[in-house]
Amino acid sequence: MSTREKHYKIPNGEVQLAVSETGQGQTLLFFNGGGATQVAWKRIIHELSGQYRLVTFDFRNHGKATRSPDVSFECFLSDAEAMMDKVAGHRPLVVGWSLGADLAVWYAAAHPGRVAGLFLIDGAVPVNLVTDPEDVRRRLHTPAVWIGPLLLYLVGMGYRLSPDDLTTLTIELNTRREQLLSAYDQLDCPVELVLATKSAGKKGARAERNNALWRAGGEQLARLYPALSLQWVDNTHLLPFKEPTKLARSLDAFVQRIQAGSPSQQETSDHHRLTPGLKTQQMEGK
Repeated sequence: MSTREKHYKIPNGEVQLAVSETGQGQTLLFFNGGGATQVAWKRIIHELSGQYRLVTFDFRNHGKATRSPDVSFECFLSDAEAMMDKVAGHRPLVVGWSLGADLAVWYAAAHPGRVAGLFLIDGAVPVNLVTDPEDVRRRLHTPAVWIGPLLLYLVGMGYRLSPDDLTTLTIELNTRREQLLSAYDQLDCPVELVLATKSAGKKGARAERNNALWRAGGEQLARLYPALSLQWVDNTHLLPFKEPTKLARSLDAFVQRIQAGSPSQQETSDHHRLTPGLKTQQMEGK
């Protein structure tokens, strides 16, 4: 996209959310993952071939947004709602990664008719991967977790979540995933879900266990909702950085199918062919 980028901030209560916008056409609104900023989308956006209005932003305590002491899941959801109300315009297509994918599903479930489609990247799977909150707390209180955000913040692209904040958000996100099927039940728009086969990492018993659970959760969604399109990518959770070309091509194709009113696509061994909208006949087992 060669058009000039606009940068501005919008208020949501006590915080100011930093927004970047460029282009014209179908709006693509990007919801970041926890700990990520709008910088995460640059590679995918660069690879897109369609004509779009592209909107990225930083959630509270991330990037160039202002700070808030409240970093609950509900507050991040309120940031998403502020963007939808004040910036998104008519029926955007929402692209969400990780936490952002969950936020997109919960938002669309509560606002029927508001979203043209959901393109979800390695998130919004109805599986709670936190079996031991204290273990999560220990792992997120390492020096790397303390130092990493500080270094990123100093170069203008980081986040300001303390290890305690990050732990609380991680546990809350996973707990809410136990109720995600109730949100999927309410969706009335096309959904494409792109999941990583090695979302939890490549090595170790914990990664192997969580990857298996993640796989099972994704396949459960495909069984319960025949209208949901599921694609597996053999990589880690960092798909926007590791697989930008593949994601951009899938996103372009998803938009084209929505605009044409047809979800049909080439079927591969790891790709389910499905019909638009989720409120269709569901398979037995729900």
